[in-house]
Amino acid sequence: MKNRIGIYLRMFLLQGFWNFARLQNIGMLYIMEPALRRIYEGRPPVYLRARSRNLETFNSHPAMSGYSIGAMIKQEEKLAEKEGEELLEEEREWRIIRASTANTAASIGDRLFWATLKPLSLVFSFVILFVGQVDVLREDVPADQSLVAALFALAGSLLIYNIPALIIKFKGLTDSYKGSEDNFYGLINLNWNRMIGFLKVLGQILVLFVIFYAIYIRFRKSSVDPESIARISLLAAFLILSIFMRKLNIPNIFLYLTATIVFSLAAFLA
Repeated sequence: MKNRIGIYLRMFLLQGFWNFARLQNIGMLYIMEPALRRIYEGRPPVYLRARSRNLETFNSHPAMSGYSIGAMIKQEEKLAEKEGEELLEEEREWRIIRASTANTAASIGDRLFWATLKPLSLVFSFVILFVGQVDVLREDVPADQSLVAALFALAGSLLIYNIPALIIKFKGLTDSYKGSEDNFYGLINLNWNRMIGFLKVLGQILVLFVIFYAIYIRFRKSSVDPESIARISLLAAFLILSIFMRKLNIPNIFLYLTATIVFSLAAFLA
């Protein structure tokens, strides 16, 4: 694929021309424009037909749209060699591939980004705040205490979401162009369910950390012994973590090793 970087940069404007009539179609044409000019160079009538075709309704997840764009560029290269009835037949296949890749990528993207990485980035920011000794349960957090941790929390939450988005956007563009119907234009190259499952478990573990740590800092200055609360919270965390690891078919030996390391460090630091 020629001008891959240029097309990749244009993908960031997919939703810049969003409209209620045909959704992301103008953004899609803007992304495809360099490829269409190259493929149909010196053939104005066919080029205009291709532009009109690419203005048809399109809608997908912005970070996953590469899995449709690469496939469409490859299909346009095939269409450039067809005429007459063969062209009409190839255009029908073009529309099927365009709709199926866009819809499948959108479904995966909604689960991965909206339902998993977005809340995970929020939980991760709370973890950073707690590690930075910022008591978010207080209403009067000192400015000098919160500034550095808040900046790290903001940066961490943005990176947790955007790094996977940038990588998958580029990988989708490359894999779909190189792919075929056999691997659904690169969409089945990755085990999406396993990836989403792992990230959800990670998010649940971080949520447990936030909950137990919040309980600890809430009661550490009360009449209740904070060390007892810490021990109970840590035990409950490992029990819940054991359930998650069982669901993922991960041997409990790894949990035991982790528990040994954690308790050893706690004893050493105490």
